[in-house]
Amino acid sequence: MFDLIIIGAGPAGISAAYEAQKAGLDYLVVEKNLIGSTIYQYPIGLTVFSTVDELEFNAGELRPAREKPTREELLNYYVRFVLDNNLNVRTEEEVRGVEKLSDNHFRITTDKDIYESRAVLFAIGAMDHVRRLGVPGEDLPKVHHLFRETFPYVRKNAMVVGGGNSAGEAALFLAQAGANAILAIFRADWENNDPKQGCIKYWVKQPLEEELSKECLNVYFLKRVVEIRDREIVLENEDGRIETFPNDVVFILIGADAELGLLTNLGVETRPGRYGTVPVYDEETFETNVPGVYVVGHFTEARHIAGAIKTPKKIVPLIAARLK
Repeated sequence: MFDLIIIGAGPAGISAAYEAQKAGLDYLVVEKNLIGSTIYQYPIGLTVFSTVDELEFNAGELRPAREKPTREELLNYYVRFVLDNNLNVRTEEEVRGVEKLSDNHFRITTDKDIYESRAVLFAIGAMDHVRRLGVPGEDLPKVHHLFRETFPYVRKNAMVVGGGNSAGEAALFLAQAGANAILAIFRADWENNDPKQGCIKYWVKQPLEEELSKECLNVYFLKRVVEIRDREIVLENEDGRIETFPNDVVFILIGADAELGLLTNLGVETRPGRYGTVPVYDEETFETNVPGVYVVGHFTEARHIAGAIKTPKKIVPLIAARLK
């Protein structure tokens, strides 16, 4: 019987494990992929735009070569933090089910074992279900819902569909690497400057505009994607005109959603949030309507890395006090 089982080993899960260890809890972290799995899916070589103090667990630990760390530096920091602090993290083990047996008693079933715990903390990332357009041709091999690198697409006709940072960064990297890149975006997403609305942030948009001025990138104001073909893509622009473009590769980067099934099967209530459906939870304790079930990270409004690290520092001592 563990005191606390933490599901997910991203920044939120690692932070929760560190706090649980400091609080003297008998805990376990179960991660179906790798440590920092969401960050692992960032484009290779990406510079993370958050400041160092927003990314580290303790001040002064993350020391990037430049002002801000790359994907690789951040991943290395998180892995070393787990190893150096001997955190109880089991990777490549998928949680298949969570049952509440009674008050302060849960059964967690994975593809490798069965555990019991007095409380459960969900710290799962938001990359489980990529969003799809649902258009003809979306299942062609040239269509991708995740962007990793540029080199295979030099001098190729590349289309990026999406209106957030991920789409903007992909279009920028492709243009800078020598692809014939088009960013297909809704005009409202391009012109929106409110960072709370999921628009392209200024540090991405500014270099995008520079590539536009050099005619290395095109922006297409989209109404909808009509069809994706082997060598072409058919779009409808904001004025209703249908246009066909030569095309070698398509990146559909319109977001992803977390897996809420484990939570809803437990009876956790959900509601519409700023970034999609989120569990209902207490804003002070982050406990859901099911006593003993807590959420952090992408499941909450504090979904970015800074909030994902900060929240466990607040709530894990509360969990420990309750269990004791």
